[in-house]
Amino acid sequence: MQIEYINDRDVSDALDAELRTLLSSCFTGEVNAVFSRQRFFTEMPSHRWLTRDSSGQLVAHLAIHDKVIGTSAGDLRMGGIAEVCVAASHRGQGLVHRLLAMSDDWMIGQGIPFGILLGDLRVYGSSGYRGVENSIRHLDPKTGEWLIEPLPSFLIKPLGIVDWPNGVIDLRGPKF
Repeated sequence: MQIEYINDRDVSDALDAELRTLLSSCFTGEVNAVFSRQRFFTEMPSHRWLTRDSSGQLVAHLAIHDKVIGTSAGDLRMGGIAEVCVAASHRGQGLVHRLLAMSDDWMIGQGIPFGILLGDLRVYGSSGYRGVENSIRHLDPKTGEWLIEPLPSFLIKPLGIVDWPNGVIDLRGPKF
C-alpha cells in the first residue's frame, strides 16, 4: 500500500466524499457525526496523508494542522496531527505507524520542531509521542469559552533540537 500526500486545497469533491465516508466509519458516536457532513472536526487541516489498498479504496488517513501556538518562550510552530484513522478491515497492519513516520519526515523538512496530537499514549507512544505536564489554553467551540486545563491526552513528539517549553500552551483556537 502506498501513502500519498495531498494539500487540503486540492481535495476534489470525490475525495471529499471518500474522506467523509472513512472518517465517519472510524469516528463513531454522537459527537463524531460531524464527519458525515464535513472532512474535519472543528478546523480544516492544511495537509493530508492517504493510504489506498490494491483496489484503490481509501483505507487510512492522517491530517496535519500547520499552526503557531503561544508559549512562555514565545511563538512555536507545530504540526497538529488530527483525524488519524484506519478502516476496520485494515487495522493491525502498521498503517498508523507508517502515516506518522511519513508526516514526521514532512514536518522535519518544513522545520517544524514538534508534532502534537490528542490521543492515547498506548497507541502513539511507540511512534515517539509522550505526555506533557503543561496546562493547555483552547477554545471550546460549543460555548465560545476559553479554557485553561491539563489535557492528559495532549501528546508531543520532538522533531528537532528545540526544548519543549514550560508553562501554559496556548493553542489559539480549538483543539484539533
